[in-house]
Amino acid sequence: MPFSTVFEYSQSIHAPLVIEYFYKGEKIEDPAAFFETHPGLFETVFPSSEETLNAINKNLIYCETHKLVISEYGFHLIHR
Repeated sequence: MPFSTVFEYSQSIHAPLVIEYFYKGEKIEDPAAFFETHPGLFETVFPSSEETLNAINKNLIYCETHKLVISEYGFHLIHR
């Protein structure tokens, strides 16, 4: 499942959870463009799309106080 599917899903449920992507310690400012220019990276390096969707759904209850950071190391819930 490509990054675009995860992005479309999070937009379709109007997820109020702030989701940030990091790669090699650097924040990805435009994830859609980044993963488009690096085909296959999302599918091979980052957690699976299913894991990402589950993490989004699981952490929606923290949307007022936290953001979900996704990196090649997994998921991190960070206080805003």
